[in-house]
Amino acid sequence: MIKTFDTLYLHPALKEHTRARQLVRTIPHRRLKELKEIEELAARQREEPAKAVRRGKFNVALSPYRGRMVEGCPASRGMRCCRYRVINIVSGCPIDCSYCILQGYLNRPTIFIYPELEEIFAEVDTELAADWEYPPRYGTGELSDSLALDHFTGFSRDLVEFFGLRQKNWFEFKTKSTGVDNLCKLAPPPPNILVSWSVNPQAVIDTEERGAPSLEERLAAAARVQDAGYSLGFHFDPIFYFKGWEEAYREVVEKIYRVARPGKIAWISLGCLRFSPWMAPYFAERFAGHPLLAGEFFPVPPDGKYRYPQPVRIEIYRKIYDWIRSFDKEVYVYLCMESAAVYRWALGREVEDDWLAVEKGFPRP
Repeated sequence: MIKTFDTLYLHPALKEHTRARQLVRTIPHRRLKELKEIEELAARQREEPAKAVRRGKFNVALSPYRGRMVEGCPASRGMRCCRYRVINIVSGCPIDCSYCILQGYLNRPTIFIYPELEEIFAEVDTELAADWEYPPRYGTGELSDSLALDHFTGFSRDLVEFFGLRQKNWFEFKTKSTGVDNLCKLAPPPPNILVSWSVNPQAVIDTEERGAPSLEERLAAAARVQDAGYSLGFHFDPIFYFKGWEEAYREVVEKIYRVARPGKIAWISLGCLRFSPWMAPYFAERFAGHPLLAGEFFPVPPDGKYRYPQPVRIEIYRKIYDWIRSFDKEVYVYLCMESAAVYRWALGREVEDDWLAVEKGFPRP
């Protein structure tokens, strides 16, 4: 993980913003520049987009957010969605995963942090004033890792305080990091705050998740927040198909349940590796020779993303689901970015005629 950023860029509109000024003091950096000076980096990014991905992880910018700060998960057309509500508090990530869609979707010359939390909270309250059939679940783990920079920003404290007063709604921190110190200091937490980890076998972490903590370190962090009173979640996403995958993923399930106490895991998601065609050049330039990215993939309608063949995905989901059920009969398990047919054949669950079917399964806080 990055300990000191090369350059911190500050937008002129935030020079007198209290939280932005505090972040300038708490985020370690070698140089402080106005955000307009980022254009030099942006020009290099356009010339060498793949190389710019790596460079962008060593710079950070404080900026107002342009656009909606709270939005629905960008679900693929035709796939069943859990209707997660995404809060855009940071975009970009210091962890460098080979499969990460952000390397092409964002591909900016810096990580962006948006300090105007009051505007975000006002947007959430406007949403919550609407008539929702099921209380929406919120989280920050879509455009960045929820906790990878929290030791610098401390945003988790503000989010727990805000959502702790809105206990009909889950709030989820999604992470690969071990940055749970701030959360543990807030114990006992409100019952609607959940911390979840993306998990993979250590062999996958070693080759595909550069700069990320090990599986053992993630589970140790999960044990800490569990002891502090938080609910847990786990995301097997993306799942890789390789020789020995069964033993490797079964071991991950077993390790999770050595840590998690009965009833403390609120949900687990499963999602196989998938990617848009435009990500292939990034794979080729940045991760050439990675065998896990060189499997047999096919474009799958209706979204056209490349996926493992459907029978392979069904086998993977069915087996991991059965391993989870051997430890836990109650935890809610759902699929990410999959069709109704795969739900039917992998989990024995019908979601064809009900767009809320996945959302309905989540437990209430």
